[in-house]
Amino acid sequence: MEKIKAILFDLDETIINAPVSLAAAQRVVASEVSNFVRGRINKKEIYLKIRALDDRMNMSGRYNRHEWWPMLLAELGIKKRLPPQDTEKLTKLYWDTFTETTKPYPDAESTLLYLKKKGYKLGLVTDTDGVDGAKRERMKRLELVKLFDVIVVGGEDTPRPKPSPEPFLLAASRLGLNPNECAVVGDKPFTDIKGGKSAGMLTIWLKRRDWGIEEIPNMMIRSLKDLTNIF
Repeated sequence: MEKIKAILFDLDETIINAPVSLAAAQRVVASEVSNFVRGRINKKEIYLKIRALDDRMNMSGRYNRHEWWPMLLAELGIKKRLPPQDTEKLTKLYWDTFTETTKPYPDAESTLLYLKKKGYKLGLVTDTDGVDGAKRERMKRLELVKLFDVIVVGGEDTPRPKPSPEPFLLAASRLGLNPNECAVVGDKPFTDIKGGKSAGMLTIWLKRRDWGIEEIPNMMIRSLKDLTNIF
């Protein structure tokens, strides 16, 4: 790994334990939607619909939660239109709950500190939350973001989010490095690995779950700590 001088990380489900926060946010929204339809649909059914919608929209790169809730109602067979103020309320509840329950994975900070001590530059390459500034706002509550030498929010700092190579190439440029001097670590093959490969970088898939999508990385790991055996 002599050529590699920087390691670019994804955020959600790579550095932070997003599934825990997602479940909490989805349950809060499910409860609110159940109240909206006066309990005609039970919370568990709504929650399962939100979970499926969350995965589907993320895989298609549609991150603006304002767009999600009308789709959710349609999938639940609810013809009642959601007023704009309720759409905003659901999105705020979702992100407030997500942010309040956000925690890094136990091995995140120690791994980042190890890599910095070894002399690697660290980058955070994440995607927009669908509203300009929202992602950076919730990152402010994460102490370990201070360990990164550069932070790029795809779709805000660049015209397109991942899997476009643009966010990765911008991070490399800001670090003063060539793409082949950077490694990408991420949990999503359809954004992190695909985008990193198209940028000409070494790709390391952090396999936290099977997405059912074939995008072959250069390497695969099961935890962030595994990086200490590579670098």
